[in-house]
Amino acid sequence: MKRILLTLLASGVALAAGAGTAQAESYSNSHSGSCSDTVDGWGYFYAYTYQYAYISNNKIESESHSFSFSGFLDGGEDAELLKGKDRKWLIYRSGDFDLAVPYVSHAGLFARDNRDRDNDWVKLCDY
Repeated sequence: MKRILLTLLASGVALAAGAGTAQAESYSNSHSGSCSDTVDGWGYFYAYTYQYAYISNNKIESESHSFSFSGFLDGGEDAELLKGKDRKWLIYRSGDFDLAVPYVSHAGLFARDNRDRDNDWVKLCDY
């Protein structure tokens, strides 16, 4: 009985010690790319994006970017940062468009009409 009690106590101490060792999750990356194309209903665009992001505990701690847009994305250089998404993009709002700007490779650049309640994202670039 003593042996069982000691084993249970030791297990409880190990579990309690393990519970206090949670680590903060953080990551950072940067990515850049450019492309141009025509999107049905929106027209022609050109996009160049550079995006760096440092995320800690699901909070954007630091970011740096450089954008150059033309066509229907013209003026997007002054877009407002909204949030991060899926460890791949930072989401910005510029007028009627939201932009998902990648900070990791192969995530792609996406846009959506923020007046559209369907929340349909359109892939603009594959970089």
